[in-house]
Amino acid sequence: MARTTAHLQGVEQSQRIRVVLAARDRRFVRVTSFLLGRKGFLIESVRGPEHLLGAVDRHRPDVVILDGTDSLTATAKTIAAIEALSYPVAVLVVADAPEVSSPKSVRLLHKWTPFDQLADEVERLSADTDGQEEVFNGVA
Repeated sequence: MARTTAHLQGVEQSQRIRVVLAARDRRFVRVTSFLLGRKGFLIESVRGPEHLLGAVDRHRPDVVILDGTDSLTATAKTIAAIEALSYPVAVLVVADAPEVSSPKSVRLLHKWTPFDQLADEVERLSADTDGQEEVFNGVA
């Protein structure tokens, strides 16, 4: 169900960016988890949004990567639940067709965007929420 990357040698766990990845697409989860883990992120993956809030509560991530391909309604409900948390969590939504309109407060990328762009966006979102007690609308 949920997997976490192994501790990387020479990197303090508290310094690493914590990411929870929620997607039903196994290939996307495997590839993204592997590449982000190699870059030094702590990754927890879940098979869909129904398991996401439990993982967020357990792992207190800096960033959530949410696959919004299945349902825009479910994605919006999940984002609203994350916004209601008492601690800041940035949300990055990935989708097969990100050209659909989205609220300006939600960062939306193509699901198979170049990996460096995805990693840079996760780092930027983490930096935006780092040290803040509250994030506008709970997302960056």
